[in-house]
Amino acid sequence: MPFAPGDLIAGKYEVIKLIGSGGMGYVVSAMHVELGEVVALKFLRPEALQIEELVERFSREARAAAKIRSEHVARVFDVGVLPDGVPFIVMEHLAGQDLADVLQERGPLPIKVAVEYVMQACEALAAAHASGVVHRDIKPENLFLTKHAQGLDFIKILDFGISKVALAPGKRGFVRTMMPLGSPVYMSPEQIRSSDQVDARTDIWSLGCVLFELLTGTVAFNEPSLMQLSAAILEHDPVPLRELVEDAPVELEDVVLRCLEKDADKRYGNIAELAIALYPFAPRRSRISAERCYHALKNAGLECPEFEVEIQSVFPPSNSGESAAPVSGTGRRLTRGALTGRALKAPHVRTNAAGRVSNEELETLRPGRNYKVVGALAVIAAAAVAAFLFVQHQAGSVLGAPAASPATEARGPQVAAPPTVKPGTVIDLDTLTPAAASGTAAPSARSQRGTGLRRAPAAAAAAVRPGIAPRKHDDEVDVGY
Repeated sequence: MPFAPGDLIAGKYEVIKLIGSGGMGYVVSAMHVELGEVVALKFLRPEALQIEELVERFSREARAAAKIRSEHVARVFDVGVLPDGVPFIVMEHLAGQDLADVLQERGPLPIKVAVEYVMQACEALAAAHASGVVHRDIKPENLFLTKHAQGLDFIKILDFGISKVALAPGKRGFVRTMMPLGSPVYMSPEQIRSSDQVDARTDIWSLGCVLFELLTGTVAFNEPSLMQLSAAILEHDPVPLRELVEDAPVELEDVVLRCLEKDADKRYGNIAELAIALYPFAPRRSRISAERCYHALKNAGLECPEFEVEIQSVFPPSNSGESAAPVSGTGRRLTRGALTGRALKAPHVRTNAAGRVSNEELETLRPGRNYKVVGALAVIAAAAVAAFLFVQHQAGSVLGAPAASPATEARGPQVAAPPTVKPGTVIDLDTLTPAAASGTAAPSARSQRGTGLRRAPAAAAAAVRPGIAPRKHDDEVDVGY
């Protein structure tokens, strides 16, 4: 690069080091000297300035990224031009690695992890599509894995340089090119045929290729030459997902195959539909991504069917013998019919409405005979325990009643108020006589445990019962264990 660490660019960006380089440009990290924040500066190489298309792509990247309002898109802070005419873009500095490096290090990812990454990419693309921008170059290298402020994995989409920006009629010349744009392995059939005749469904195809690669560790279409690769994309089906990932649910395989439909009209109609279809296989927190996709498109006035995440409810197992198919990676059990009938094939889904339950499903929710028997036994046991505790409580109240009550007077002479027993005193209840009881009261069972009293035989205990000290209101009832 034509800079050295410490050089000042545009009077405010101090170069730190080179962090990336390619055939058309390079990226350096720099310190904003006034704000004290690290940023990334992206430059075109001087030789690339001779190609008008590359210069236009470079400026288009800044415009496209700046107009997209999503935390999953790398932010653009500023643009500028060096004294020699080289343009540059000032972007947020990201710490982490792209998904291509992640696959290289870890290999295929778990289903939940891979689906969550793709759903976050859906969220970024929904914001882009709502702004009239089609990325057209979705691939693992352009999905950057960083960390959220709370420490969770976070995907950022990079490089809108070849994006197709919605322009007014008569300005299509700015997006026409003489060659197909995009990474061949992830290009859609329509993108191969004519690069300027693409829409948001091209990004859906590319995301399907990325998801396939994240799950399997290999690309969906792998041919040795560009001609063979183009023919495979146009004419052949990819290897079924479950042949490479045995524990992948058949419903997830259906989602990937629908993303990779040759006919764009047979794919998901928009990125929000794809996010909703992926939600059953992602962590529960990914629901926010699906809802944001829906609202981004809806608020932009784009045609978007009403969504309803019906699979958010977990149905209990049925006693009728109907099997519930486990959904791998979600930790929940859903019937195969519930998934294929509502989550994948229903054209009308809503996010803000309660799920509707049919009469057949309602019958599966009713408790069976076994549940009723167990419930009745539980109620009886609870009632017995309550009655036992009540009787013990009443007995404790009678034993702790004052000696001067009328009932006591009827049974015998009045007993003087018991003196306080000094802690640590040991009293042998076997030698305690009724006469002595009139002057000394036996403490309660709770006090006996605290002062070291020895228990008396039943006869002696009965003799001193009229003199038992009143039980305080905060004393526990001694239930015998």
